[in-house]
Parts: sequence; C-alpha cells; structure tokens
Amino acid sequence: MTTLLAAELDIARTTGIASAALDIAQTATIASAALGVAVAAVVGFVGLGFYRARRSTAGEAAYRVLVERVVEAEGRTAEATAATAEELTGLRAELRGTRDELTEVKQRLAELERLLSQIG
Repeated sequence: MTTLLAAELDIARTTGIASAALDIAQTATIASAALGVAVAAVVGFVGLGFYRARRSTAGEAAYRVLVERVVEAEGRTAEATAATAEELTGLRAELRGTRDELTEVKQRLAELERLLSQIG
C-alpha cells in the first residue's frame, strides 16, 4: 500500500507538473498571439501614416501646380483686360470723332436744304 500511495503521489505530482506546463504553454501561446496582433496593428498604423503622408504630399504638389496655373491664367486675363480697355478707349475716341463729323454733315445738309428752299 505504501508503494501504491507513493505511486499515486508520483502520478499526482507528474499530473500537476504536466498541468502547470500546459497552463504555461497556453499562456505563452495567448501572449504570443496578442503580441503578434499588437505588432501587426502597429505596423499597419505606421504604414497607414506613411501612405497618408505620401498622399498629402502628392496632393499638396498638385495643389501648388494648380495655384501656379491659376496665377498664370489671372496674369493673362489681366493683360487681355488691359488690351481690351485700351481698344475701347480708342473706339470711344473714334466714335466722338464720327459724332462730330455727323453733326457737321447735318449742319451742312440743313444749310443746303435752306439754300435749295430759297432757290426753289
């Protein structure tokens, strides 16, 4: 019986050690999985940050090109507006001259009509 009791103690001790080893292995597996998920999340967030930074930089470069185009277009528009204003000023001067000539022609026509009415 003593041998049986000693064997049971050995089995209980071995079972306890095996159970403890199994618990440690499960804990290590869970910790490794959690660490792997954490590392993957950190790598993912860092990658996402780099991606957003590159997109932002590319967007900023495109925005700068767009701003340069707008500035150039505004410059061309200002030049065209100035040229149109000069042309309109010239046309106004010509219109004034034409109006003066028309007034003179009307006066001469009135004089001719008066002369013709006196003759006729």
